[in-house]
Amino acid sequence: MEKKKGNVYLVGAGCGGADLITVKGLALLRRCDVVLYDSLAAKELLDQVPPACEKINVGKRYAGKAMPQEEINRLLVEKANEGKDVVRLKGGDPYVFGRGGEEMLVLQEEGIPCEEIPGITSAIAAPASAGIPVTHRQCSRMVTILTASSISGQGKQESLTPVDYKALAALQGTLVVLMGMHHLRDLAGRLMDAGKNGDTPAAVIMDGATDRQRSVRATLSTLADAVEEAGLKPPAVIVIGEVAALCLTGTFMPGPPGNTMHESSRAEWPSRLWKRSFHSSGERQGSLSGLRIAVTGTEGFSSRLAEKLEKLGAQVIDCSFLRAVPTQESLPELKGYSWLCFTSPNGVDHFFHKMREEKRDLRTLMGMRMAVIGPGTKSRLTDYGFYADLMPLVYDADHLGMELAGSTEKTDNILLCRAKKGSPSLPGRLEQAGIPYTDFPLYELEADREKRREAVTNAMEADYLLFGSASGVDTFWEGLLEEKAELPAHVRLACIGEQCAAKLREIQKRNSLSGDILVAEEFTTEGLIRCVADRANGHQCSGSEA
Repeated sequence: MEKKKGNVYLVGAGCGGADLITVKGLALLRRCDVVLYDSLAAKELLDQVPPACEKINVGKRYAGKAMPQEEINRLLVEKANEGKDVVRLKGGDPYVFGRGGEEMLVLQEEGIPCEEIPGITSAIAAPASAGIPVTHRQCSRMVTILTASSISGQGKQESLTPVDYKALAALQGTLVVLMGMHHLRDLAGRLMDAGKNGDTPAAVIMDGATDRQRSVRATLSTLADAVEEAGLKPPAVIVIGEVAALCLTGTFMPGPPGNTMHESSRAEWPSRLWKRSFHSSGERQGSLSGLRIAVTGTEGFSSRLAEKLEKLGAQVIDCSFLRAVPTQESLPELKGYSWLCFTSPNGVDHFFHKMREEKRDLRTLMGMRMAVIGPGTKSRLTDYGFYADLMPLVYDADHLGMELAGSTEKTDNILLCRAKKGSPSLPGRLEQAGIPYTDFPLYELEADREKRREAVTNAMEADYLLFGSASGVDTFWEGLLEEKAELPAHVRLACIGEQCAAKLREIQKRNSLSGDILVAEEFTTEGLIRCVADRANGHQCSGSEA
């Protein structure tokens, strides 16, 4: 009997923040078996997929490594033919320079059920986030969207899209250019050579609709110089036309650095367009405002921590490179265990996913007591309708082991539900007390080598580098050695707990390194943030050491 084919959904992730995805797109992510994602989709969205979902990174930004489109097409067909539901997650909208049309044609030819779920394209969302409407009744009744980078038959980027620039220059509405930062000067020159007035208002919005957003406003003739001076880089959207002089975010105020108006263009612009604000929509105030904080760990841990840091004004650098991969082992027979013990939110997720996958009835858990390592794990357990019976006052494996050993009898039997190669402290304490236990590996942490390489590079620019586990410390340093890199002296290191810090001290000693290590007094994400905030604001973090 022929195996039933799965479904493929081309989902637009929207532009910028994860909260700009559609309700339907989010619902599909939450139940898919495989997700193929590119670098412009918000990484936080990957936390929404089921624990056992296969995550495949298929794309990079301009001039970076990318999976060939033919290989992406092949993967979509292959995974669907395995009977899996597949989400192809794309930044913006799949059908706006996202090659979604090509993928849809391939799927249709293969007879695979497929659907496109629209997203908010950066061509509209990025200008809007900077206060620029791409259409306005008084100054623009049409908008033209252009990609400045065409693709050759060999898949290489060409210099500039071959279009009729004379026709483009004659258009009276708004011109929005995507993938054009590498050709900005050439693009502006061709438009002016074709008759476009050099005094036409223009703008560039970098990292639109995110907390990293920066923008520059100038005229067409001065835009390339202004962008170069401000240090703006891709991904960015270019807007050319009278609407680029609008900023519909409030009243006029001088622009902060990174969101500026080029002086040479101000006097000649129409006065009716001058009532605008130059306040960046991404700018936030808080106790961590202005700090660049790199967060390592799994995508789930990093995104939870990033959300809290961003609320305090930090610019978060995503350095997540670990992924929790479920083991192939089936859960043991649960009858006979009196305690379940969880050491992470990941463990809780993977346990209940295995319960569903193996069609285990939740009633088999009746009468069992449950222990958790800390508040985050306790909260995740509550999400599944279960409440912890035990949680140590100090949130680490050693104290969890001591608390369990002191609260159980030798007639009890404990099932440890955690990561493979977890801390030996927990089972060690139970062995010392003679308490029977089974150490069941629910999942294992694997390093994505490509993402780790990016993390090592990105961490060099951070003010603080945060670690949530000893394994994260170990794996990051492996990446440093592999890249033959060394962290600059200005990067401060902070750990969520003593075991994490002990691993970092061990590495420092082994490599004859020195440096301040901040250790959270309370071993939670909140405690880690407080420790960094205290140091950043000139107070001694009580968990820190020289």
